[in-house]
Amino acid sequence: MNTTSSIAHLLKAQGLRDTQPRRMVMQALIHIQSPASPYDIQKWITAQENTINTVTVYRVLEVFESLGLVHRHPSSGLYFPCSIPEIKGHHGFLHCTKCHLVEEFHNPELCVIENAIAKKAGFKAKNHLSEIVGVCKGCVL
Repeated sequence: MNTTSSIAHLLKAQGLRDTQPRRMVMQALIHIQSPASPYDIQKWITAQENTINTVTVYRVLEVFESLGLVHRHPSSGLYFPCSIPEIKGHHGFLHCTKCHLVEEFHNPELCVIENAIAKKAGFKAKNHLSEIVGVCKGCVL
């Protein structure tokens, strides 16, 4: 998903207006191809000869995160686009400590287990974030 029309389609599918700031932030996340900070996103947009302030980037990311279009990386706090936005519910992440690859996964059984752990502790979970940290198959070789 790297064309303006596919980004516009994604935004409209989520009930969002296709605004220039939203389009620019999503394009930046797609083109950076690794978890990025709001400052990294703003820097990329500026390098494309566009302007956006950091507050706007944070606001756009907040909206995108609430809709499941982007995720905030559990350990670093950096953002990246959701690779499986059509699948609602719990998403987890495999994080390579060598090349910094982040791969997203969905596992309904893991979600059930995490809910059971929370319930047993008397905790009402709003959402979960699972991260498996290690070395990807490309770096093991």
